[in-house]
Amino acid sequence: MNTFSKKLTVIALATMTFIGTVNAAEPTYAAKVPNSIITPNTVDSKYLGQLNYTDGAPTATTHEKARDFVDTADAVRVFLSGIPVASIQGLLAGHVSIGMEPNRTIGISEGLLNAKSIWLTANTTTPYVSGEVDVKNGPVVLEVGTPILGLIDNAAFKFTSRVGVTHPEDQGKGGKYFIYHSSYKGELPEGYIHVETNGYRHWLLFRIITSPKTMKADIQKMKDTMKLYPYDSESRTNFVDFSSVQYNTVHAMDETFFDEINALIQHEPSEVFDPEWLSLAKRLGIEKGKEFNPDERMKGILKEASKIATAEARSTYFHPSEAVTTYDDRKWFTPLINGHLFVDNDHGVINADDRAMFHFMATGITPDMVTKTPGQGSDYRLATRDVNSTLLDGNKHYTVTLPANIPVSKFWSFMVYDNQTRSMLETDQVGAGIDGLSKAVKKNNDGTVTIHFAPKAPKGAEGNWVQTRENKGYNVIFRVYGPTETWLDGSWKPGDFIPVK
Repeated sequence: MNTFSKKLTVIALATMTFIGTVNAAEPTYAAKVPNSIITPNTVDSKYLGQLNYTDGAPTATTHEKARDFVDTADAVRVFLSGIPVASIQGLLAGHVSIGMEPNRTIGISEGLLNAKSIWLTANTTTPYVSGEVDVKNGPVVLEVGTPILGLIDNAAFKFTSRVGVTHPEDQGKGGKYFIYHSSYKGELPEGYIHVETNGYRHWLLFRIITSPKTMKADIQKMKDTMKLYPYDSESRTNFVDFSSVQYNTVHAMDETFFDEINALIQHEPSEVFDPEWLSLAKRLGIEKGKEFNPDERMKGILKEASKIATAEARSTYFHPSEAVTTYDDRKWFTPLINGHLFVDNDHGVINADDRAMFHFMATGITPDMVTKTPGQGSDYRLATRDVNSTLLDGNKHYTVTLPANIPVSKFWSFMVYDNQTRSMLETDQVGAGIDGLSKAVKKNNDGTVTIHFAPKAPKGAEGNWVQTRENKGYNVIFRVYGPTETWLDGSWKPGDFIPVK
C-alpha cells in the first residue's frame, strides 16, 4: 500500500470512529423506555415458533405467521359465537328440505319424533309443532285456536315472542298474531296480538297442551284452527307430518359451518347480529352484500379453525365446569345458570361459553325455560359423566335412582342422546328414553324409582330400562314438567349414574 492509500485508510477509520461515537451517544431528548414495551429481535412463541424482528419491525415470515394465527383465532371465535346462528340456519334449511314453505307450512310430529330425525335434544313425549316466519316482504299472520306453549326466535337465535298459554294476550284462549318487521309503515290491525321484530327469518316452535289419551284429537283441533300466511294474502296453510322422516336440522361442525352463517348474514338486516361478531366475520370474507369466496389460504384457515372450535364446543359440554354444575354433590349440570340471555346478574356480562354450550346441544330459547313458578313450565338437568366423572359408556350398565316424592305436578322423563349428533340415540327403543307417564315403570318399596341404562334389559327391570348402544357414547337429559318447590329450592335432586359391576 502506497503512502497516499495509507493516509486515506487512516482518514476513513477516523471518520467511522467519529460516526460510531456520535451514534452511540444518548440523544438530547431521551425517554426512559421500559423493557415491557420493547420487542427483542428474536422471540420464541409456544404456538408460532421463532418470531424475528428488525428493531421491532417483523420480518415477512413473522408477519405471515401472526396473520395466519390471528385469522384462525378470529375464525374460532366467529364459529363459537355463531353456533346460535348456524343452528337456526340448520333448522330452517332442514325443514325446507322436506317441503315446508316459509309463511305457509306448519310441521307436526303427529306420531312423535324418533331417532330417524336429527334434531338437537328433541323428546318423544309431546308432539312438536314447527314453522318459519319470514317478514322481509311484509307482515305474517299466525292464527292460534287451541292451547299451545310456544316461542318465536329470530335468526340470531334470540327470543322474540311467546306464543300460547304464556303470552299475556293469549293465555290459552288463542288469537291472531300479527308479526311484522320494525320497518313496517302500515297500520297495526285491531284485534290482533302484535309482535314486532328487528329480524326477517324466525323459527316457530310449539308444543300442544295435551295428554296421551287426547293427543290425536288435540292435534286435529289444532290443525282445524291454526293458520300461517302472509298478511296481504289468502289464508292458505299446509300441514306436514315429519314423524319418522329421515332429515337433518343440525348445523355443520366442519368448515361448511361458515357457509351456513353466511346464508343468514346475507338475508338478515345487520342489526340482528352482534356488530363485533360481524366485524370478525368480515375479516374472514363474510360480509353482507358480498360473495363469500375464500381463497386457498382462507379455506385452510377455516378448516383449521373449525377443528379447534369443535374441540372447544364439545369440551364445554363433555367437560362441564363447576360453574354450571347444579348441585355440590352431583354431576348434573345446566348451561342456563344465568337465564335465557346468558347474562351474569351480578355484573351484566354475557357468558359466551354457556351460550355456545346451550346452542351446541339444544334448540329454542325463551324466558319460559327458566321461569321459576311452582307447578308450571319445565326444567332440565344434563349428564355426560357418571358418579366417578367418567364419560357415560354405552357398553356399561348404570342405574340412576330418583328419591321418593318426585317434585312434579305433571311428569318426569329421561332421554338419551348420541354424543355426535346430540339427537336421539339410535336404538331399538322408539322412545329413546322413559318417563313417569309409563305404566310399566315400577317404584321401589321405599317410593324411590331406579332407572337402568344398559344395552340389554336387566331381568325384572324391563319397565325401568333405557336402552343404550355398545361402543357408543351418549348423554342424558332429565326433564321435569311442572316442577314443584323441592325441585326449585334444590332440596330434592336426582341420583348420579352409578356403574353396576
